Amino acid sequence: MKKQVLMFAMLLPSILYAAFALADAVYYVQSTNANVRSDPSFGSKVIAKVAKGQTLASISKDGSWIKVKVEGKEGYISSLLVSTHPPLEKQTVIKADDEEIKPTARRRASSYTSAAAARGLTDEDKKREGIEDSGDYKALDKMESLKVTPEEVTKFKETGK
Repeated sequence: MKKQVLMFAMLLPSILYAAFALADAVYYVQSTNANVRSDPSFGSKVIAKVAKGQTLASISKDGSWIKVKVEGKEGYISSLLVSTHPPLEKQTVIKADDEEIKPTARRRASSYTSAAAARGLTDEDKKREGIEDSGDYKALDKMESLKVTPEEVTKFKETGK
C-alpha cells in the first residue's frame, strides 16, 4: 500500500501538469527516440517515431497523452516524453585537448534503466519485485486513467490522505 501511495505521489505532478497544460501548444520531444501511437495507450500500435528536439503541435489532450499530427497522421504521445521547452544542449566534460577515451569508459545507461532510476527503481528493486526488462503497461494505463480533482490534490497536500 505504501509503495502505491509513494508511486502515486511521485507521478501526481506529471499527471496534474498534463491535465492542466494548454492544448494547441508546441511541444518539443525530450526523449532520444519517442513513439507516436495510434491510441492513448503504451500498448497501442506505433504509427511514427520522433527524434529529440523535434517540435510537435498538439491537437488536443487525452489524460496524460497529447494528440499530435506527425507525417500527415494523427496520433498520441505520452506527456512524459515531451515538454513545452526545447531540450537542453548536450553537455560534455571532455575537451578537445583531453586524453583519448579508453575502451573501458563507462557507457550510457539504457533508456529503460534511466527511466527506472527516475522512478526510483534500482536493479535490486527490480529483482525483488520480479521486474525484468519490460514495463507493466496495464498498471501504467490504470494509473493514467485515474482522475484527480484540484480539491483532491489540495486535500492530499494538507493531510497526506
